[in-house]
Amino acid sequence: MKLLYYFLLLFVVLLGGYLFINDFSFDNESFSGFLLNTLFIFLVACVTILTVVLLVLAVKRKSVHKGIMTIQEYYRYKEYNAD
Repeated sequence: MKLLYYFLLLFVVLLGGYLFINDFSFDNESFSGFLLNTLFIFLVACVTILTVVLLVLAVKRKSVHKGIMTIQEYYRYKEYNAD
């Protein structure tokens, strides 16, 4: 339900911004252009944010300590693999 309120708020902000820019006159053709431009910018922003988040997660997943055993792990490994 919270997501619905966010979408409603986004719609009100977009409509209010359009009306404020055009001195509170509504024209279907200019509104369509405004909506397409705004949604395109919003889409590009979302893709950019998603790309940055995925890159940060990928970098965090590559740990510096990956493949390095602690002392306890080393002795357990040595104990089980002693030949």
